[in-house]
Amino acid sequence: MVNVLVTVKYPPHKTEEVIKVYTSGKAADYPDFVNRKFQWATPNYDVKIYNIYEIPDEKLVEGIKAIAKRFSTYVKVEGYKYNVEVLIEGAEALKMMM
Repeated sequence: MVNVLVTVKYPPHKTEEVIKVYTSGKAADYPDFVNRKFQWATPNYDVKIYNIYEIPDEKLVEGIKAIAKRFSTYVKVEGYKYNVEVLIEGAEALKMMM
């Protein structure tokens, strides 16, 4: 399994617009194999949301495409940004750098 981090950021005054998009039902559904494990939010200067997904290794590309398709629905909200990152365990990352 591969963990994928999706970080979202938008201005707090745009929260109502983000909620409207969320409740509109226009965002693509995730395939069954994309499993959101965690979601955290921080009400800072900008709203930041951290999502951790788990995707089977053999479905990684398909899973990332599905995640990006869902989150791209929100970019029509001015100031909404998202970033998708594949996470690697620290020990594995160190091996890759040596």
